[in-house]
Amino acid sequence: MTIINFSKSPLMNRHSSKMSGKMVTTFPDYPGVALKALKEDDIITIRVFFGIGKGDKMRVDGGHIDLRVEFVDENSVMAVIITQLPEHFPWKTGESIEVFEEEILYKTDFQ
Repeated sequence: MTIINFSKSPLMNRHSSKMSGKMVTTFPDYPGVALKALKEDDIITIRVFFGIGKGDKMRVDGGHIDLRVEFVDENSVMAVIITQLPEHFPWKTGESIEVFEEEILYKTDFQ
């Protein structure tokens, strides 16, 4: 796993990482899913990063969110966020977003 030192960056510092001044730049290899394998009401998971706060107090929070597929076209998916998100996040639970194939980590096997 590659680690980069961001000690001078106001976004990537001890407030945004468990390792003071460091940020992970690679992630596990998830199986992903082809758009042609998706259908309406499938549950997919993506990794997201949100800037939280302002100015020098800004930090980056990341995690996984689950979405329910609404519509699939040739290049992307429209899906509604089903993960309960905190009020201060820029996206809201129930909001519909566009997702691209390379952003999908996996599809759940249950509904």
